[in-house]
Amino acid sequence: MQSDSLYKLAINCAERHISAVDFVNLYKEFYNEQYGSQIENEENPEKSSTKALETAEVITTNIVKLLNGGNHLVLVDYVVQILFVNYNPELVKSTMSKIYSVNDEKMLVHFYSKSSSFFAKLSDSLIIERLVKDLKNCIIPNILSMEVNIMTNALVVSVAKFLQVILRFLSSPIVIDSAIDRNNISSFLKKLSQSNKLLHKKVSQTMDCKIIFKDTKPVFQNPATTPYSTSPSITSPHFMQSPINYSKQSLLMENNVNKYKDSKLLRYYKNLWLNNKIHKWKIMSPDCLTNYASICTELFVDGPSSSTLTDEVLIDLIETSFISFAQFVSNKQYHQSNAYLTLLERKWVIYISKQLPLLIIENSSGNKNIIDIAMNKIDDKVTKAIKSYYLDKNDQKNRNEDLFDDSPSSTLDIRHEFIKSLIALKFQDSNAVNKYLSEDQSLDVDSLPVNDNLTITNAQEQLETIVNIYDFIINSLDVVSPDAFGDGINDSNNPLRQLLLNFDTIAPTKQRELSNSICEIINESVETMNFMRLATLSSLLSMNYCHSLTSLLSYVEPGTLLKPLVTFIDIKWDSFTKNVDMNSNESENAISRMAFNWVSLFIVTIGKMYHLNIEDYISLTPENKRSHAYSIQLLSEIVNINDDFTFESDLGKSVSKQNADLEVQKWFQALFVNGALSDNMTQNIDPKEIINLIPFMFKQVILGVESEIIDDISKVIDGFAFFLHPALIVGMIKIVFWLGNYLETLKENSVPEVILENVLKLLNCIISPDSLNVDSMLFHTVLLRLNSVKLIKSSRNFKVQSQSNYGIYSSESQSPPVVESLILKLTYVLNISPFYDIDSKITSTESQYSQKQPAFGKFLLTNEQPLNKIISNQINSFWSLHSSTYYNIDYLNILIELVSPKKFLEDVLHTLGNKLTNYGAPGSRKKDMNDGWEQVYDYVFYFMVLYDISSRREASEMINWLENNGKENVTEIEQKVETVPDTVMKFQTSQDDDFDVLFGENEQSVQSQDDMNGVEQDIGNTLPVDYTVMESKVPVLKHHKFGRVLKDKKLAYDEALKRKEITPEQHEVACHYYNKYLSVVKSSIF
Repeated sequence: MQSDSLYKLAINCAERHISAVDFVNLYKEFYNEQYGSQIENEENPEKSSTKALETAEVITTNIVKLLNGGNHLVLVDYVVQILFVNYNPELVKSTMSKIYSVNDEKMLVHFYSKSSSFFAKLSDSLIIERLVKDLKNCIIPNILSMEVNIMTNALVVSVAKFLQVILRFLSSPIVIDSAIDRNNISSFLKKLSQSNKLLHKKVSQTMDCKIIFKDTKPVFQNPATTPYSTSPSITSPHFMQSPINYSKQSLLMENNVNKYKDSKLLRYYKNLWLNNKIHKWKIMSPDCLTNYASICTELFVDGPSSSTLTDEVLIDLIETSFISFAQFVSNKQYHQSNAYLTLLERKWVIYISKQLPLLIIENSSGNKNIIDIAMNKIDDKVTKAIKSYYLDKNDQKNRNEDLFDDSPSSTLDIRHEFIKSLIALKFQDSNAVNKYLSEDQSLDVDSLPVNDNLTITNAQEQLETIVNIYDFIINSLDVVSPDAFGDGINDSNNPLRQLLLNFDTIAPTKQRELSNSICEIINESVETMNFMRLATLSSLLSMNYCHSLTSLLSYVEPGTLLKPLVTFIDIKWDSFTKNVDMNSNESENAISRMAFNWVSLFIVTIGKMYHLNIEDYISLTPENKRSHAYSIQLLSEIVNINDDFTFESDLGKSVSKQNADLEVQKWFQALFVNGALSDNMTQNIDPKEIINLIPFMFKQVILGVESEIIDDISKVIDGFAFFLHPALIVGMIKIVFWLGNYLETLKENSVPEVILENVLKLLNCIISPDSLNVDSMLFHTVLLRLNSVKLIKSSRNFKVQSQSNYGIYSSESQSPPVVESLILKLTYVLNISPFYDIDSKITSTESQYSQKQPAFGKFLLTNEQPLNKIISNQINSFWSLHSSTYYNIDYLNILIELVSPKKFLEDVLHTLGNKLTNYGAPGSRKKDMNDGWEQVYDYVFYFMVLYDISSRREASEMINWLENNGKENVTEIEQKVETVPDTVMKFQTSQDDDFDVLFGENEQSVQSQDDMNGVEQDIGNTLPVDYTVMESKVPVLKHHKFGRVLKDKKLAYDEALKRKEITPEQHEVACHYYNKYLSVVKSSIF
């Protein structure tokens, strides 16, 4: 066959649109027919080798001809298949030596891009083994033989990406002899830096690790002059050159090591500080950036002073934010498989994508280059962790894609959202986002908003720009009421709802203005008692469309929203009912009650969805505590329904005991005997009474049915229908929360099937009614969402496992239609808008999670994740001086609540004390407790202090209380001081492994079994400690706090020492811990 037969074969296939996979099969036939038999039949090894080389030369000539003269890009696919899929070392060597004889730049760029895509997905160990051998001998040298001065930017970028991909296969650096290659690569990287700085940074780092030029210093040598030269910088894992002269290294070794440890501690503190700021809704406080800038100065007495240049602070904050977020998602991805926590992640997304851009534009000097500087400083491991997490989140959707499909990916991550917000704020050009797109990603930059205009689609289907946001909200509220929104998912033309449904697409400046305006209108509505505005705003915000409520709270803090709402239901409402005749105006009566109902439910929504205690956001004193009794009890007693009920008032008028009992009987008679409810009854009862009366009646009837006192449920069903009346539906709040526990006990009690069926029918008529008053629809939806997870779990208990078919296990289950109706309704309302801290499988259909049961708790203790292992891992993280906690703070907060601060603190301190006594500090040769005590315990105590305290005011309260030598609340000391058994450290984590551990790349962070056993013996049967009520004059102490535990322990040890029940050494340790905590409180930034 002619020498150009391969060329003709490829051209003919390209013209017939033959795929690359099919072409390679034709190529194999062609090769075996023309050359294979000749080479294999040659008995002389030397001649066989010669023929193989000659064949490679012929094929190479055809390949070059194809790349030079072909008009079809698919020819490049053919070439990649020939060279690398059907890997032939002789052919690869021959082709790569002539690769720059290809004159068609478009084909050459495409060749490198396709090759990069192939090697990025390569997992075949045989091909990798051959490739590694050829990298040094032919591939790298031939690529480096380039003439950089004639290469276009597109070709330079394409070659750089190819090098970045293939060099990762090298397990150790290769040595290259040629000085010409060294000069070429310097020129190449210089040109690359001019066209793509981010890629230049990555390729430079990779080459510095993978390529060494003989008899010369590395081109990108890091001036490693100190023991901490390979350690992270203050906020980055990058190398930070030491200012210390190398000649003085031996004299200043200890100081250098301390500085390294300080840099790690500083990074850890910034991570912890930022997480707590976001977790506690305080990231937008006015002094946030100032406090962040002063962390270094306050943390280290002899440390460097904080930067006074705002741009430098912002660069550091940007870098720290992305590092901390990467550590957050990595911890979640690798360590927290037993938890389903999503709220803090959403707060992080809001912060980086919306609030951080706001901080930048409002505090920077206007220099837009700070974004490039900050983003270029971010380590590759940070980017990798973020990309990996977002790819995993989209894995379910993409798992069926073709492995070799090169179509652009739509999987973007938080970096792109950050840049898009900066573009909308005119702090970056629209093409800036392209710098952070991978080669397999695409984004139409022309579609990105380039301003922060707030627009809606008006009734004429035209885009309308909103100029005055406050007036826009007022106008939207005054033309609508909650009943217009149906069950929350029905279409509505209301402009405000339209904005909330697209809240995450709104520019940060307008999001904040919307949030502030809404809070202002709520305040004004409470003051003026504008019931309709209060009801409508409460109903819209309760739905949390597109995370709108979460975003609003992130901008204004929960207290700003809660205080006027609590004031309305606790104080303003009582004053209103005393001074207004509710019977005089039926319409106003209905609207005012609707407002009260919605505000009550809105407060419950905020408290339950975000796990907030309203007492933290209202100023309680002994004098005003009684006036706030309703709002406090609303949440604290929401799952309890009392077994008795007495009317306490009649719209502000006192009621005698006898009349109160008669009134209750009248309600039972009206609902369940007469089947009619008069307007007079609903108008003369305070909604604060309804919220307890309706649950009381419901519980009595349900228990009557369960105990077979009531056997005809037809009248009961009719009576329960009244519970969903707009005037009475507020009473459903306690019912919905009480039902979760009741259904679980009902299943456990094994009641007769007939009784069970009747009870479930009654529940179905209030949870999934056949019809519902339009004024109650949205209220019913919002309320069910709040406890739907618990109710779905309880309802699923009534499913019956179906019989297996032919002995094969089946996870499908059957249930009565009424149970299916309950589950479908509850799943439906949960899917309407975002909810947090739930397993996503719960909101899927039954068939989708039949193979794996959903988790109905946000934090589970499992065989794989037992309590002792969790505690041990966290202790080991403190011990190893990681710059991030092993578990995220939302996870740790639940853990501490579970075991109590007292038990958690004792386990951590005793176990770390044992390690220090027996082994010394990590990385230290000495093994006494004093050596390195500070560096290990700094990590623990900074965590505890930031857990306890949120503001300077709270810090002052804590300091004053700790320094008070009085003996209030002294805890009785145990007869025998608790100790933790000796534990054995089986390993030590290298300081250089810090970032690897944080991103799930080093499994040494799991503690040894001996360590876990030691902790397990101490925490085996832990029960939460019930502390005494804190004095109202020290509000910071009203919850379980580590500071209180330490002071109580110190005072108890003081008394025990006087009675000679403990040794002075034990007392000294308790005092040391106490003093350490106090000093950290004084030096911390809040």
